[in-house]
Amino acid sequence: MTTREMIERYIYDVARRLPSEQREDISKELAGLIDDMLEERAGNGKTEQENTEDVLKEMGAPYALAGKYRGDKKYLIGPEYFEQYWFVLKIVLIAVTVGMVIAAVVQGVAWVLETPGMTQAMIFGNMASGVGMAVANVIMGLVQGFAWVTIIFAIIERCSLKVNIKEAVSEAWKPQDLKDKPVPTEKAILKKGDSIAGIVFTVAVIILFNLLPFLMGFWIAGPDGVVHSIPIFNLETLKTVLPLLNACFALGILREALRVAAGRHTVWLGAATTVLNLVAMILSCMVFFNPAIWNMEIINQAAAINPEFFTVGLDQLNMFFGYFTRYFGCILIFAFVLDSATSLYKGIRYGRA
Repeated sequence: MTTREMIERYIYDVARRLPSEQREDISKELAGLIDDMLEERAGNGKTEQENTEDVLKEMGAPYALAGKYRGDKKYLIGPEYFEQYWFVLKIVLIAVTVGMVIAAVVQGVAWVLETPGMTQAMIFGNMASGVGMAVANVIMGLVQGFAWVTIIFAIIERCSLKVNIKEAVSEAWKPQDLKDKPVPTEKAILKKGDSIAGIVFTVAVIILFNLLPFLMGFWIAGPDGVVHSIPIFNLETLKTVLPLLNACFALGILREALRVAAGRHTVWLGAATTVLNLVAMILSCMVFFNPAIWNMEIINQAAAINPEFFTVGLDQLNMFFGYFTRYFGCILIFAFVLDSATSLYKGIRYGRA
């Protein structure tokens, strides 16, 4: 390392542990302070490298100096991760609210379509009860979303604390330790937009499987004009495996939360992603490789409602659906493996670049 690289890495290692609104100002403050301290040591007979190492030792380990700026206390979610926690929490709460409202509207529309001949009084009466249930579902969803995000980041906070304790009790920090902590390149930085999309999509899928499973299937109008919903899943079996699916979805939110908290590709993040994906993949396979989860009569049921849509190719459609149910789990396995391999590759390549 050159002396300038050593200083840049030190400042970055301190700033990355601080809230984003403080990083730029404190980085400038540290740069000016280090330059002043080096200027005071000019002409003392030591080399520039030695003077730089002495200054950084005097300032202390980056995690310790960052702690002084933060004023470390005992937090459930400390300043180091509070910005990421608040960011993820807002996304989850907004997604839950919007998803629950859409779910309530869709349920209302589906009920109207499937129940012809209703009077105006019946419609308004059911709308009133539906609004009450929707409000209750939104509140319950917000409480659960808040709880899960808080628990996830509390775990991240505790894990980070263990790392810092390990650093603190190890041998004294040396400026040479910065050689393994370069300032990350642009390719090493994780985009928050990708994690936002992942969290919103996962919340939407949770709402879909838990509240609107009948939407996943065929919507077909009979000869009398009444619209029927034929679910792709066996809804009774689906209820029994919902705990496995919800655990799988929670792991997905945890994975995206870790990415937001880390902010960059690292080897440990790639390893954590692989472990989470492996567990989620096993849970998914337990659900979707179970033939009982699928409504294997969906094509025949649709044909019975409106035969005009299935005048030809009924056997071929049944065969295609059979292949789809058989290989859907393989598609999920491929997606999990691809995500894990990509995260590991980028963590190894850019984690130290």
